[in-house]
Amino acid sequence: MKKLGISLYPQKASLEQNLTYLENAAKYGFSRLFVALLGAELNREGIRRDYGPILKKAKELGFEVSCDVNGDIIKAVCGEGFFGNFDLTFFNELGVDIIRLDMGMSEMEEAFFIRNKYGIKVELNMSMEIDHVAGVLAMGAPKERVLGCHNYYPHNYTGLSLDYFNRCTALWTKHNLRTAAFISTQSDEQFGPWPVCDGLPTLEMHRNLPITTQLKHYVGLGTIDDVLIGDAFASVEELEALSKVDKHVVSLDVELVDGVEDKIKNLLRMPLSRRPDTNDYIIRSIEGRLFLRKEDIQPFNTVDIKRGDILIENNLYGQYKGEIQVALQDMKNSGRTNVVGHVKEYEVFLIDTIRAGQQFTLNINK
Repeated sequence: MKKLGISLYPQKASLEQNLTYLENAAKYGFSRLFVALLGAELNREGIRRDYGPILKKAKELGFEVSCDVNGDIIKAVCGEGFFGNFDLTFFNELGVDIIRLDMGMSEMEEAFFIRNKYGIKVELNMSMEIDHVAGVLAMGAPKERVLGCHNYYPHNYTGLSLDYFNRCTALWTKHNLRTAAFISTQSDEQFGPWPVCDGLPTLEMHRNLPITTQLKHYVGLGTIDDVLIGDAFASVEELEALSKVDKHVVSLDVELVDGVEDKIKNLLRMPLSRRPDTNDYIIRSIEGRLFLRKEDIQPFNTVDIKRGDILIENNLYGQYKGEIQVALQDMKNSGRTNVVGHVKEYEVFLIDTIRAGQQFTLNINK
């Protein structure tokens, strides 16, 4: 994962509120700003007045700035272009790094647009199961300037399904192109560019999840480079929490059962790796037996196993003693397996993203 980002809708808040949010986000390592020009006045003066101070501050803070535009905006500020050969001087003066095309042009027009003289990157819509970008590249668009970004969905139950999302995203990852998608704040102050906003996630399954869990899911999927908070304003607590999420490996929030020894807790906090020879029932770690094989692990809490349980094989399992596992399914317990904790319910689905050989960690607070 390359960058975390935020979104701003200048007409919906005061300049002071927008600048404060930018500064807070920068403080916690956010480095990409998404602004939608779709609700802007259709003239340069209005856009410069409403967006100019915000974009100027964003550049000072080191943000990469992307602007969402449609055909009306392009015509209003760039004039009538031929085959996408629009004059992007205005966007360059504003400090725009990426133009996200909310509307579609032909593949040839988009290729011309992307070859603009300022080197401004162009972001295309990823939420369609059509390999449109292959045609854009074939028409000569410089690959390093082509990005993809999924849509966000303010209406309950209209976000993408995971299966459809994966199929659409695969069309971009096969070209090794930079990708982006949205997550949604759970703040009571959330708002988007339109009157109705039930959150602004890309995936419907994310809509009511903790914002950190949404980010962890994208980390686990491993196909999205930039993750943007679609709605404003995320709370300072959320910004800080997102900054602490491991962007390289899946991290699971875990609640331990009472009575787990401190030495076991400390070992559960170490980075773990899933064995490459996978199965359908448990995630087997490589590290557990290396560190626990000489320990005395008496049978403890040998209850039947539930999906999401954290397991350690006890003395009765012979050569398997000390192996740390995560249950993928419900199973009977033979008495040789200690159930020492459970992945918190809202994150159990994340275990399905841990692939063969992949590293993962357990977040244990007590």
